[in-house]
Amino acid sequence: MTTDSSKKPNIIIRVLRFFWRSLKALNTIVFGLIALFIIVAVLAALANKGDQAIPEGVALLINPEGALVEQKTVADATALLQGGQPPQQTLVKDVLDALALAKDDSRIGLVVLQLDSLDYGILPKLERISAAIADFKTSGKKVIAIGENYSQSALFLAAHADEVLLNPEGMALPMGFSMNNMYFKSFLEKHDVTVNLFKVGKYKSAVDPYLRDDMSEEDRAARTGILEPWWKAYTDGVETARGLDKGSIHTMLENSSDNIRSVDGNLARLSLDAGLADRLVTNTELRSYLVELAGEDSETMDYRSVSYNKYLRIARKTIEQKDAKVAVITAVGNIVNGDAPAGSIGDKSLSKLIRSARLDSNVKAIVLRIDSGGGSKTASEIIRSELEAAQDAGIPVIASMGSVAASGGYWIAASADEIWATPTTVTGSIGIFGLMPSFEKTLANYGIFSDGVATTPVAGGASITGGITPAFAEGLQLTIESGYQQFLTTVAEGRDMEVDAVHEVAQGRIWTGEKAKEIGLVDELGDLEQAITAAARLADIDDYSVWHVKKQLSVEEQLMLKFAEMVSIGSLTSSNNPISRVTNTIRKELSFLETLNDPSHAYVICSNCPVLD
Repeated sequence: MTTDSSKKPNIIIRVLRFFWRSLKALNTIVFGLIALFIIVAVLAALANKGDQAIPEGVALLINPEGALVEQKTVADATALLQGGQPPQQTLVKDVLDALALAKDDSRIGLVVLQLDSLDYGILPKLERISAAIADFKTSGKKVIAIGENYSQSALFLAAHADEVLLNPEGMALPMGFSMNNMYFKSFLEKHDVTVNLFKVGKYKSAVDPYLRDDMSEEDRAARTGILEPWWKAYTDGVETARGLDKGSIHTMLENSSDNIRSVDGNLARLSLDAGLADRLVTNTELRSYLVELAGEDSETMDYRSVSYNKYLRIARKTIEQKDAKVAVITAVGNIVNGDAPAGSIGDKSLSKLIRSARLDSNVKAIVLRIDSGGGSKTASEIIRSELEAAQDAGIPVIASMGSVAASGGYWIAASADEIWATPTTVTGSIGIFGLMPSFEKTLANYGIFSDGVATTPVAGGASITGGITPAFAEGLQLTIESGYQQFLTTVAEGRDMEVDAVHEVAQGRIWTGEKAKEIGLVDELGDLEQAITAAARLADIDDYSVWHVKKQLSVEEQLMLKFAEMVSIGSLTSSNNPISRVTNTIRKELSFLETLNDPSHAYVICSNCPVLD
């Protein structure tokens, strides 16, 4: 009789097989990357071939995808190789530059805004692009918005076009703004997870989801204080651009059921009746109309157009560079300790960029462009002190706030010579907290315990398996309180305010940029372009170039960005089903914990800042 063990290969054969499989897996990744590199190189060569061949009178096609961002996030290589989705993102600067350069370019006859693939853009970003559209239109050239469906963000941009064309099966209707959290208090209690919290600031709601099952009244008030001005700015912007009566959009939505019933459920007709679209056109009718405006491309049998990405590769080469420079450094994402890829703010990596600008003799001023809800308190102070070193060297520093510059995002701006924000920027959130979850009760339920010895009351005082000792907890609370005082003092010194006056507008509360100017947290209202002009004024220079200081990307990061640009999100595994949406929401909420890497366990994070429609 043969035993089971006799059927198995001997240990040597099994080890060899293991190594062979590992080698094959490694080869798959390596050769996959090599193949990807070759494909990218070939496509880049093909894309650049004939770049100069832009005929007169073509349409500039601006077709943003995914989210509008200040800086593209570098995708994780491992996740992509395992079939993950690259982030679909469009740089706001690229859209602005394309519109500005095309304004006086005789080769461009009109602009076509194809907005089907634009998922969202936070309001300050939409306002920047809409202002650029309005400026382009002063050239006398037309702007046509086209789409089968318009997201709320897409509709804001479309409203500023000369014509909004909509497919008869689509819709161009806003829904309004909302801000929602998921709350885990009961879930954590059910599983005996201990949430150890240390904070200062009654409006500091970043940790509320772990301590409550609903939104606090303070958080509700703070969020409402942002959403109502945002909704007014959105509706005012669309109504003004479309020539609609003030308040007509809000009235339409308050009576949505009656309005939908009046058009027999046809949302395209409702869009037309509400004045948010000009014409309903089929794809065939749309093609014929655009061919009439821009001419026909004999190769594609479509209207003549040039993509804005291709156009930028050509047009940017004509920009003259001056000796004197205003350095623009972009800080986007969570603030963390150490180096961080694009889309996050590492204190080391951002400090290197600031230092490179400071040590460049041609740099006469620095503009820090901020789009961040904060992060590590330690990292925020390291970045701020690096900016202060530039000021000590005689280089003026301007902070330009994008959509969000709050908590740690405000900390790094606090000492700037001038702070600029848009009226709808989300800022403030001057507060601090410490959060350390521990699982000693959870483990005890399974008969697992932690015990040991220590030489002092604080040694080993913070253990994920053993909990937090009273001595360590008391020390951390004192550290948090000291950090809050440091935050107040930093703001007071930078803004020339009394500490008590800062405390009155702090305590973790968020403000719009317009309100922040009223209470002294912001100097001027304006966007990046106005901030750059202000920096040049402080540096007393008239003739200068703008240098966007960027981190040198590794080969892997360049490949991942190229890959994300090449791959259509529709060709990847879809996550737009109900279960995926729920799990992705939970993952997003809990991913907040991944940002907690401050060595002192002190964080300046604004969790109620990002607003996506």
